[in-house]
Amino acid sequence: MSLGRSLVLPIALVVLVSACGGTSSETAMSGMGEMTEEEHADGQAHKTEDEHGDEAHAAEDDHSFAFGAPAQASQADRTVVIEASDEMAFDPDSVDVPAGEVITFEVENIGKIPHDFTLGDEHAQEEHEQEMAESMESGGMEMAHDDPNVMTVEPGETGSLTWSFTESGTVLYGCHQPGHYEAGMVGAVVIP
Repeated sequence: MSLGRSLVLPIALVVLVSACGGTSSETAMSGMGEMTEEEHADGQAHKTEDEHGDEAHAAEDDHSFAFGAPAQASQADRTVVIEASDEMAFDPDSVDVPAGEVITFEVENIGKIPHDFTLGDEHAQEEHEQEMAESMESGGMEMAHDDPNVMTVEPGETGSLTWSFTESGTVLYGCHQPGHYEAGMVGAVVIP
């Protein structure tokens, strides 16, 4: 990189910080690549990228579910092992859980193709089925799952999901790989 090009970025930062109410090139240089929190010309404080990132992570962690909430494995009252098979079935296909109990589901994929484990009521299952279908229609080979109530388990692997069940009712667990849910790959968590 030439000397002329290497000076463009620091000079641009000084101009940018000055326009935002900053007072020195030292302020601009201290945050090379990240914003600093300071008063801008509009008189409002602005957050650093790190603070925005923390808020985004908090929002990701603040999923709201009518049937409970994600929990840490260390909080589990017990572990329930569920096998996912290529016969489009979960074993067991029903689990009883008292309200207030925290369960770690260990889902073992004993088959040769990927399987999902999605916790949710019937509406959530239908929504996820639609999302997967749309992903496949748009050419996506598989959909990344970043919701805390969903995981994909590859063949021969075991995945864990820990959940605190707070409300009475029935929560389903389903597989939404193409054709699996409609073939009957669904089970139920019964919370009396």
